[in-house]
Amino acid sequence: MDDANNLVRTQERLSVPALAFLRAMDHNRSRVAAEIGVSISELRALSRVAEAGSITPKLLAEALEMTTGAVTAISSHLVELNMLTRVPHPHDRRSLLLELTPAAQKTAARIQDDFQVLFAHAARNVTPEDQVRLGSLLTSMAVLIASASGASPAGPTT
Repeated sequence: MDDANNLVRTQERLSVPALAFLRAMDHNRSRVAAEIGVSISELRALSRVAEAGSITPKLLAEALEMTTGAVTAISSHLVELNMLTRVPHPHDRRSLLLELTPAAQKTAARIQDDFQVLFAHAARNVTPEDQVRLGSLLTSMAVLIASASGASPAGPTT
């Protein structure tokens, strides 16, 4: 019985704050998307392309867990907005790569800088030692959650 109670308390101590954190992050993502005039899905696509540097539509679709048709529609709209460009694939003439335009690179850098400032402000009362521990904990939890779901943790997509 004690183990069951401890498990419930652990779930509540971690999952409830984690859910609040994820909701706050979703709200921030929605705000950023609205500011730059794109949908959440388009912002996710831009983020993945920024992480990868360049990526095929097929790999982008896999990373976003979308169909290639959905990615084609998203990328076409982002090309129209001068945020993405399509370039020939250097090793496969039947394929192409998606890359950020210079304007989108500047926007991505600004978004990243704004996020770092926001996160630093949110963690301003956390000691440097606790920041290191929290970073390690979040990383290990992300790896475990991603492996349990068959995904790869966030990071470059090549």
